[in-house]
Amino acid sequence: MKISDSTLEVLTNFSSINNGITVQVGNEIKTISPMKNIFGKATIEDNFTSEFSVYDLPEFLATISLLGNDAEFEFGENSVNISGNGASATYNYAESSMIIAPPEKDITMPNPEIVFDLNDDLLSKLKKASSVLSLPDLVLESDGNVVSLSVRDKKNPTSNQFTEVIADGDGQSYSMNFKMENIKIVDDEYTVYVSSKGLAQFVAKNKGLEYFIALEPDSVFGSW
Repeated sequence: MKISDSTLEVLTNFSSINNGITVQVGNEIKTISPMKNIFGKATIEDNFTSEFSVYDLPEFLATISLLGNDAEFEFGENSVNISGNGASATYNYAESSMIIAPPEKDITMPNPEIVFDLNDDLLSKLKKASSVLSLPDLVLESDGNVVSLSVRDKKNPTSNQFTEVIADGDGQSYSMNFKMENIKIVDDEYTVYVSSKGLAQFVAKNKGLEYFIALEPDSVFGSW
């Protein structure tokens, strides 16, 4: 079989969440971070016919890149043979017990008090501002009148920051906090659901992707 570019994009993204992965039979791939504060799920266009585990996903992806974009994959019982451009590589599977894997049952999102759209342009700007200005925190904030997203350093009140207003307020005030290092999502348009119970769900509009990301414990809903 071949593995599509879109599936490789998902695997590359998931490798930033967890270094290892177990791919199940079918067209759904899941991952969870070692701290269990980021969960990713993708519905892909490829259909895997056998289960396999990879301990070092970045290494596996780098091996694939050696064989070219049109590589063929033959999944065996203990390893996968990858061939292309007149060359081939054999990559051995890991024991599934060595992988930090997500639970079999999907995460249930609590009832969200906040729902907003996040476009890829703003997502890109937030990531860039965080990197350029060395700002570790992402804050979803409302004073009741306007809702904004900002990157800042919450521990330093005099730090630089980048802020963009994203919606009119609905009277509710809140400060829902994330670590930018946890916003490991593929660039896309998202609908974001945020619950005061400490969890946010990012659902991609154009790709079969969704992420659950934990809020920071100092998040406040109702007053701040």
